[in-house]
Formats: sequence, structure tokens, C-alpha cells
Amino acid sequence: MPPSYTDDQIVYAVRDGLIIPAQLDRMAQGMIDLVNKTRAAMSIDNYRFDVDAHDEVAHQAAIESIVMLKNDDAILPLNAGPVANPSATPQKIAVIGEFARTPRYQGGGSSHITPTKMTSFLDTLAERGIKADFAPGFTLDLEPADPALESEAVETAKNADVVLMFLGLPEDAESEGFDRDTLDMPAKQIALLEQVAAANQNVVVVLSNGSVITVAPWAKNAKGILESWLLGQSGGPALADVIFGQVSPSGKLAQSIPLDINDDPSMLNWPGEEGHVDYGEGVFVGYRYYDTYGKAVDYPFGYGLSYATFEIADVAAKTGANTATVTATVTNTSDVDAAETVQVYVAPGKADVARPKHELKGFTKVFLKAGESKTVTIDLDERAFAYWSEKYNDWHVEAGEYAIEVGVSSRDIADTVAVALDGDGKTQPLTEWSTYGEWEADPFGAKIVAAVAAAGEAGELTKLPDNAMMRMFLNPMPINSLPTLLGEGGKKIAQFMVDEYAKLAK
Repeated sequence: MPPSYTDDQIVYAVRDGLIIPAQLDRMAQGMIDLVNKTRAAMSIDNYRFDVDAHDEVAHQAAIESIVMLKNDDAILPLNAGPVANPSATPQKIAVIGEFARTPRYQGGGSSHITPTKMTSFLDTLAERGIKADFAPGFTLDLEPADPALESEAVETAKNADVVLMFLGLPEDAESEGFDRDTLDMPAKQIALLEQVAAANQNVVVVLSNGSVITVAPWAKNAKGILESWLLGQSGGPALADVIFGQVSPSGKLAQSIPLDINDDPSMLNWPGEEGHVDYGEGVFVGYRYYDTYGKAVDYPFGYGLSYATFEIADVAAKTGANTATVTATVTNTSDVDAAETVQVYVAPGKADVARPKHELKGFTKVFLKAGESKTVTIDLDERAFAYWSEKYNDWHVEAGEYAIEVGVSSRDIADTVAVALDGDGKTQPLTEWSTYGEWEADPFGAKIVAAVAAAGEAGELTKLPDNAMMRMFLNPMPINSLPTLLGEGGKKIAQFMVDEYAKLAK
């Protein structure tokens, strides 16, 4: 039996005589690789890792994961008073939402792990001496709202200069064991946000969720929105660092936030029927679909605000053998030290297959002090321009012009440069079943098409009509169908082409 085979779109692998889905095989191999990587350390007698150092890694990862979606009236960062700025008068802060006290720091099901530490946002405030009034507001489940908790939260909000509302998805709303049927937050949380916003217009929403949720239905009730995802064991300190301005947020959206679940192309095939689901969207997944078909979204792929402002200039691209090196100058145009992520998208020109409008092919995150400029370099290899070809059963780079777009999201492109690539030269043998258009596109076939035209002018073959209507019929037509259009003359042209190809392709 071969090492792998495909059955109804599921790829299986054979390992030690067992047939298992290839995805599980890759997971198992990943676990084995991880064990092998740690074997050297774990073989040391009395080995102990540095818990605090590991926690700091988790802290930094959490900081860089936070995405600021909205910051109207520069409501963030907040002023914590003497803790951060001895000369400033502290704002009176209300913290509402059970997530601030009981963080949802990891996914559900088998992804559960035991952290070495766990520091909530409220724990962090206490450790740093930052005063805030707290009200849980709701329970972390999908049960109906508790009026007593809601009333307490609204009263707490009334007495604050600014309200931090910790909202999101409880574990009951998303897990590996079931599919979500909505992108909305629980209704009781949205209702509480509306009540709090009516009592205090200075609201910042801090989200906790494993995958995207719709924002548009409730965003009007918040001046600031931080998408913090599931931040891990050190999420509390990371949020405090961003909220109080010790660092500027620098995270970018890894998926678009749609306006409605029905805007997603997968909804045409989900949840499937009669025991199967078709992945009918093909390569048009996420931003590849939204951007190609001009679909409105709430927040685009790659989006993320900062306390700083940036400018990208001097975009250039130098090509190699179906590769490119992209350079750009990034300037921090503000008085805040911060990081920006420069994103490079490749937009193919005319292609033989359906391709997205553009695709992210490279990015780099650059930290800049206030007023500082740096030149960044992003290398694009051959795969950056390729698509998987069913015809060649391989990656294929077509010859032609490509646009290289440099920006800070899929819909915020600072500049575009064009490059011309020679392509990888892949061809397939031409036959009588190849279309006239395929003959024209092939290096050998193009010479033969020219020879047909010359023979037609000389009266040696039937002359092909040269008009738009005829081209429309010819290009998608196998050449063995030419007799349908031209009778016996078409048959002679097809035979001439096949014979000439046999000579050239030797």
C-alpha cells in the first residue's frame, strides 16, 4: 500500500500498518518532534525551567497580539495617575465584566493546559496600585441575564470617568467539539453594553474570544475597542500595559471581521448535507473573497490601530528569477514609540486559472522611536507568485506582469509597483484536443499558429477569419473541432498543426 492515498477529499496516511487521516498523522509527528526537541533539556538531572522568564515570554506575546480596532476621541490610553505620571490627575475607572476577574485565556476541549501562573486584569490593577471599581455584570455562560448584576454594573458605570467593559465569548459559545452558528456575542452582554453606554458615554470594550465576532451591531456604544483574543496566562499585565500606555498596541487582524455571518462564502456550503460538506469556496477564503469581489467588511484583514502614526514611502522591487526583493521606508510620524507591520501583497495579472485579487506574501514588524525612519526589506520567493496547478500537478508561475502592493492592511495600500516575470516555462504536450488558445500560449504552439497564418496568406491553407467573433469561437475550441467551422479546410489546418508540432517538439 502507498504511504498515502485520497478517499472522498480526505487524505489518509499509513503509519506502522495503521491507516489514519493525514491531518492526525501530522499532529502526531508534530508531538514527536516536540518531544525530541525537549529531550536534551529534560535529560539533565534536576532540570528546572525559569517560570518567571517563561511568563515574561507569554507577557510579550500577549502584548503583541492585542489589536486596537477603535479609538475615538483618543480615549486610550487611560491615565492611571501617579503610578504612570506623577503630575497627572488619575481618571476614575470602572471595570465591568466577569472576564476582567476570570479571564478566558485559552481555547476549549483538548487545548486545555495548566498555566504556571495566571494573572487577571484585576490582579494586575491590584499589583500596580491602580484603583478601579469593579462589577461583574454577567455570568460566563449562555444563561439569561441577571437583573441584579446588570443594575450593579450600571450604577458602577455612572460614577466613573471611563468604563472598561470586558466582553466576549464564554467557553460554552466556542469549542472544538461543535460549530458556531452565529458570530454575535451573547445577547445579554450586548444588552448590558447598551445600558452602560446610556449611563456613561466613555466606554472602552475589551474583547475575549477565540475567533472573530461581529462588531458593527454594538460598536456605536463604545469609543474604544480592543480585540484581545485569548491572551494566555499573562494577559492581565499585557492589557494593562496597552490600556495605560506603557506600550502602544501593534497587533493586526489575522482574519477579516465581516458585517454579517452570511457575507462569508463558506455559508453557501455550511453545514453541508447528507453527511458531507463541500469546500466550495476554493481559494476564495477570507479576505481573498471579500477583496476580490468588493464585499464590504467591518474591519479588513491586517487592520490594527496604534497610538502612533506611520508613513510608508520609497516602495521599490527588484526582480530575480521569478522572485522579488521589496524595500520600503517606514517613518514614525508621531511622538510615540511604537511598532508597525508592513504587509506585502501580490496581485497576479491575467491568469489561466481563477486567482484572488491579491494575497499576502510577506510582512515584517518594525519598531520605531518617535520620528525615526527605517528601510525594511521583504524577500518574495518563487512560491509567492505561484499557484497550484491541477494541470501540471505542481506549483506554477505564469509569465507576465504582477503588482506588488505594500500597505498596512489588505485595504490600506500605501503604494504599488509592477514587476514582470518570465514564468517557470512549464508546458504540457499539445494535442488535437488542446484548444486554439492553448496553442497560441505555448512557445512551440505560437510558432505553429503563426505558420498557419502565413500559409493562409499564401493560399496553402484555408485562411482563418480574423475578427472578434471568430476569435471568441476559436480560443476555447479544441483544434480537432476546426472542421465544424471550416469544413475540409479546418481538418487540414488541424493536421498541419499536429504534424508541425511533432517536428518542433522532438
